[in-house]
Amino acid sequence: MSSKYNYFDVVSVADTNFPAEPQVNFGFNSQGFILLNRGSATVEYSFDGENVHGDLNPTDATVGVAFDGRVECKIFFRAASTPQTVRVEAWAK
Repeated sequence: MSSKYNYFDVVSVADTNFPAEPQVNFGFNSQGFILLNRGSATVEYSFDGENVHGDLNPTDATVGVAFDGRVECKIFFRAASTPQTVRVEAWAK
């Protein structure tokens, strides 16, 4: 069965602070999503723009994370140092 809603983007993350507006807005509540750090340094992510909910570290298994059954619609990113790139995919029925 295919998903009714799909989202794909490659996001440039340059700021070392979470921005006032999320860099990602699916436009729907997700059923699941995947984040992949395509850069060379750690990127942190937040679902509320204030608290760190996790990181994408290119030197360990968290270079990419998959959330199955997690309902979110917005994601904020901040770079640990130099600008990075994050691939984002999301879906919902």
